[in-house]
Amino acid sequence: MELLFSPNGRIDQPTYWRAVVILFVISAVINVAAAYGSPFLGFAGIIFIWPWIAVHAKRFHDAGKTGWLTLAMIVLAIIVSAISGMLLPALFGVDMAAMQREMEENMQDYMSSNDPGAAMAYVMEETKRISQAQLLPSILSAGIVTAVVGFVMSLFKTDPNDNQYGPGPGGSAEAFL
Repeated sequence: MELLFSPNGRIDQPTYWRAVVILFVISAVINVAAAYGSPFLGFAGIIFIWPWIAVHAKRFHDAGKTGWLTLAMIVLAIIVSAISGMLLPALFGVDMAAMQREMEENMQDYMSSNDPGAAMAYVMEETKRISQAQLLPSILSAGIVTAVVGFVMSLFKTDPNDNQYGPGPGGSAEAFL
């Protein structure tokens, strides 16, 4: 568990990729659960920000670099996510602006009915419908972000010697879970 929750130490590339695949699958499952269950389940993804940071910091440590370079990977992920988030929904025929406009227009009817419960139920159902429509583009976008960041991370090769972050690959470096 230290692999996912502590930024201290080192991990080699195979361990990094195993952790990334596990975190990606968990993220995809959360997206599906939010789309077909409650949209509030999507907030559960927030708790997985730290494990992503910890894994990347350890990978940088393995290359003899500071874990603070993870901030650069976060910026890269945000940029790639924004670009893919703009392009992918359109490729799948998802017009988010039109869906939101439709929801706002219909919401006026519910607001004028003075029934907050009906309005809330409508918003929840529409949010699920929108989440379901953008589910595939969202998962593909996350996959693209993961691949791009993973590619950049693969450019950092393992420091074969002990360094300030821990022993080299032949030492007692942290094992996967």
